[in-house]
Formats: sequence, structure tokens, C-alpha cells
Amino acid sequence: MKKFDAIIIGAGVIGCSISLALARRGIKTLNVDALPSAGYGSTSHSSAIVRPFYSHETSCALAHEARHRWLGWREFLGYTPGPIARYIETGGLILVRDGTDHQYENNLSILDKVGVEFQILSPQEIEKKYPGMSLRAFGPPKSQHEEGFGEPVAGEITGGIFIPASGYVSDPQLAASNLQVAAEHKGSSFSFNVRVTDILLEAGAISGVQLSGGDIIRAPTLVNAAGPHSAVINDMAGITSSLNFTTRPHRHEVTYLAAPPGYRHDAGFIVDLDAGVYQRPDSADMLIGSADPDCDPPEIVDPDDYNDQLTAQWTSQAVRAAQRWPELGIENNARGTVGLYDVSDDWIPIYDQTDLPGFYLAIGTSGNQFKNAPVVGDLMANVIENGAHDSSPSLLNLESLKRSIDLSFYSRKRDIQETGSVMA
Repeated sequence: MKKFDAIIIGAGVIGCSISLALARRGIKTLNVDALPSAGYGSTSHSSAIVRPFYSHETSCALAHEARHRWLGWREFLGYTPGPIARYIETGGLILVRDGTDHQYENNLSILDKVGVEFQILSPQEIEKKYPGMSLRAFGPPKSQHEEGFGEPVAGEITGGIFIPASGYVSDPQLAASNLQVAAEHKGSSFSFNVRVTDILLEAGAISGVQLSGGDIIRAPTLVNAAGPHSAVINDMAGITSSLNFTTRPHRHEVTYLAAPPGYRHDAGFIVDLDAGVYQRPDSADMLIGSADPDCDPPEIVDPDDYNDQLTAQWTSQAVRAAQRWPELGIENNARGTVGLYDVSDDWIPIYDQTDLPGFYLAIGTSGNQFKNAPVVGDLMANVIENGAHDSSPSLLNLESLKRSIDLSFYSRKRDIQETGSVMA
């Protein structure tokens, strides 16, 4: 039998960040993960985009704070004996179609409140910055079997919101590994290729876990950072009914294509809700992900039994991107990645305690919380050390922004927020 102060289920970028933050506070932690190494699951499939464009002020502020840590990644880690992930600040563009300006008024107001610089680009400025891009309208997005799929419609892109303080991380799995190494340097432990098979209680509170090999690990604190398996762990702990909503594993595909002629890799990512996709550069390629348009029903899967091969969804995303980039060639052999998002009902994560003493949640992180990982560790350490959010809201100080945020925004008992997709 081994004893720790805290056990963290999961060693993705979120779980590793929590481990580092707790270790820096002198808390002896153990991360357990069913996969062979840190960041091997959902983290490795992340598009790793860093952007503060959100529909809620708390989300915007947290992302902008995290961006400062990505900028100083080596300094933040404090211990980097090997290669480290790179944050590449390219800026990013959100395309605005005619008649939809009002949909972004709240986002722009929030960017102003948080102090994030942005620029409103004209069609002419967009064409200059992104040569080869078509500004024709194609939306709302359609599925492949619908009439008119891939064909232009009346209307056009009339502008764009460009945010310079945005970019992407070169290697998301390496970022998780960096956090693991830094945490181990502070005394954290990691155990891979093992599953939690039972959650142990004493006097109605967490006392430890049993692992697949039969080992008993004792700790008074248990953090569910299990990503797509978060609902399984919640059921095991018996706390699912106490949550206002649940999390479910969504299957997502990301398409890779050789970038079209004239595509500027330093021009950053593009969010194209009119076509239903986003893009970012990736070496000589264009990476294309889904913005989860209404025409694509969510694909809820068993996290231990799902199709990990590229499907017709790959083609849909390729064609949608080619609408915007007419010179984009669609290759005969599909290249890309298939991964799972752990999605809450409103696409906003749960960072909170639970009704089970000693059991904490860092779940529902979907595809949009990778960027926040450098701050989520401190956020969860704050929740674990100070309690949240039932009696009084817990606050988190954002050092770079010189402001605090109310963590009840991430409460398990919050009201469902209005967010459309992974864009949140």
C-alpha cells in the first residue's frame, strides 16, 4: 500500500498541470493513467490553438492569462532538461459574414473589458493578409448528402476580427510531457498503463483508489482529470446525480492537407463559421478542424470502443475548407487524426469540488481548454486548498492581467451557459 496527499486520475495536459501546481505547494501527488505516457490521449489530438475569443468574460480572461505563460513556457516550467513545446504567436482571424455582425458584439465587448487588442479588417485587408482566400458565402454549413453542399450562396464575408495575441502550440503532447517532467522534479509521481477500478471511501470521504493490478493507493484527495473517461469515474464515485449536467466523449476528426499556393503560415488560424471549420498552419500543411455546425450531429462514443480511423467526415471538412481556399487540393489519401473531446452540456468545463468530500473535478474540457492548461493547475490547487464554490465563490488571481476571476463560473451547480460549440 502506498500513500500520497492527492491522486490525479489522468495525465493529459490538464492532469499534469494540476500535478505541477500541487507539487509546488508541497503536496505529494500521484497521477495514474491507462495510457503509456503523458498527453498520449486527447491532448495529443488537440489542435492546440491559443485564443482569447470567447463569449464569457471569465473564459476570455483565463485564456489571455494562459497565453502569457505559453509565451514564457520555459520560465513557467522552471525545469526543462530536454526539448520543450513552442508557442507560436501568429494572431488569428474570425471571419464575419454579412448580416452577422451583431453576433460578435458581446465577444468584442469582452475583449475590451479584458484588455485584449483586436482589429476589424475590411474585405480588402483580409485578401491582402490572406492571399488566395475566397470571400464568397457558403453557409449555413451543409452535410455532404444535402443538396447544394460545397456550392456558394448569396452573400459574402464582409469583414473579420483579427486578434494578434493568439497562436498555437507546436506539439501538444510534448507540452504535457514538459509539465510531467517539471512536476516530477518537484516530487510528483506518475504511473502509466494502469486503470482505476475502484474508488475507496472511509467515513463517507475519499480514502484512495484500487488499480487494475490490484494495488491500493491511499490519499484523502482525488482529482478526476480523466478526460473522455470522466463520466466513468464520476459514476464509479457515485456523484453523477449531484451534478447539474454531465460530460460525454465526442469523437472528432482533424484533417491535414498540403497548404494551397500563397497560404501564409505566419498569418495564423482562421475561424470560419460560415463554412463550419477552422484552420491553422502546421509546417507545410493546413490543419482543418470542425466548428461543430448544426448539420453535423455530435458523435457520442464509448471511450474504450470507437472508430479511430478517418471517415467521410474528413472529406466534409476538406471540402468545406476548399470553399474558402479554391486552390486547396484534396488528396486521395486521407491524413489527419481522430480523437475524443470530453464535452459538457454547455462546452464549459467543470473545475470544482463535489458533494463527496475529497473528490474534485477537472472535466468537460472539450477541445478548447488545452490553451488554459498552464493556469488550470493553479485554479484547481486554489479549489482544493480553499474550497469552492458552494458557500462562497472562490477567486483566482491572474497575475499577468492583475485581476481576479470568480471560479463559480466553472461550478458543477452552475446554470447551463449559452455557448454554441467548442468555440464556447
